[in-house]
Amino acid sequence: MVVKRPACVAVDLTPVLPGGENGGARVFVLELLRHLFALAPETHFILLTQAASHEQLAEFDCPNVTRRLVVGRLVGGTLRSSLIAVARWGLPLLPKPVRAWGGRMGYGLHAMLKRGGASTRLRNWGVDLLFCPFTAPTYREQGIATVCILYDLQFKEYSEFFTDEDLANREHSFVEACRHASRVVTISAYSRTLALSHGCADPTRVVAIPLRMAGRLIRQHQASERVLEGFGLLAKAYLLYPANFWSHKNHARLLEAFLRARERGLPTTIKLLCTGAPSANMEALRARARDMGLEEVVTLPGYLSDADLGSLIAYSAGLVFPSLYEGFGLPVLEAMAAGIPVACSSCTALPEVAGDAAIYFDPLSVEDIAESLISLTQDRRRRVALVRAGLARAQEYDDARRMAGDYWRVFQEAISSVPASEVGAGRAG
Repeated sequence: MVVKRPACVAVDLTPVLPGGENGGARVFVLELLRHLFALAPETHFILLTQAASHEQLAEFDCPNVTRRLVVGRLVGGTLRSSLIAVARWGLPLLPKPVRAWGGRMGYGLHAMLKRGGASTRLRNWGVDLLFCPFTAPTYREQGIATVCILYDLQFKEYSEFFTDEDLANREHSFVEACRHASRVVTISAYSRTLALSHGCADPTRVVAIPLRMAGRLIRQHQASERVLEGFGLLAKAYLLYPANFWSHKNHARLLEAFLRARERGLPTTIKLLCTGAPSANMEALRARARDMGLEEVVTLPGYLSDADLGSLIAYSAGLVFPSLYEGFGLPVLEAMAAGIPVACSSCTALPEVAGDAAIYFDPLSVEDIAESLISLTQDRRRRVALVRAGLARAQEYDDARRMAGDYWRVFQEAISSVPASEVGAGRAG
């Protein structure tokens, strides 16, 4: 097989939302793209955008990068919001099979509107590879290689955390990626194994590439203790959990465990800081902390800039990560890179990522989490050992250029795998 170099790559960034609503996926994708653009200056990259984030992505404008607005505000914002509102009001009243069908129909309608009826747009622009870093190959065209990233399959194991529309969206994106992508990239070996077991039948088309950006925050931003003043914090006197307030992030159990740890010896001077995009779940957690008498020691500042987050990691007493499900778990490595000890869940991809450099606990056990919080902060010998092991572990996952190179090789393999007959048929169409 002759290896071909992509001449023009379209990147579907239409799912990118303002602020922190995309969670860690947005952080990873934008960092990866920066390195890809630098790695392949002779390749033209076309960023497909939506109105809500088009201007924010102007930071990428350079000689080999062009932004193209393909989703206006009506489809990207107003109409989608209306569809979701109708679905959430009406679907729960219907039988489950009808709800599932309605969710699929809603997803299909939105995908059709996003495409705008254009079936040869990419070919007309000279695109030879479509990169879908948010999984769904919405803009795929015959004869054009497609690479999709799959982060996790949480919806398969925790369907109760998703609306019918969300389930339909994720299921359809996964099926379409497995069916049509030239290559599917997972962010961990754990996610690759699940992808193969749930329908990505060809192991030669599914590749695991870990997130190699552990030191991103400490390299790009110098830690400043002044950030702590705005949140009423003291250096090394708080535990940090950086995660959006989604159900699987398990904030409620962490809150209970924090209270129990305080009752069992955790110094009362230690606070708990939970960062993430503002939401109804965040406000519910704030109310719960108030009801538990923890209002003065639990801080929920909302979404923070990378600079502020980097400082808060660097001056924390430890990072706690009680998530029920992770396809990777980048904050764990970011803390290790900053010399901060970590306690995290013993499930999904987290043991693969953290190795022997973390205290593990059962995320379903309040008791287990509480004991880990005490050990993380009070066992000095263990803290020293964790920091040492964490720095070594983070170094293994701290080469974004290598990560970009791995993706570039996948791009080349994907283009080379498209039969010449399909390329010719596609371009003739």
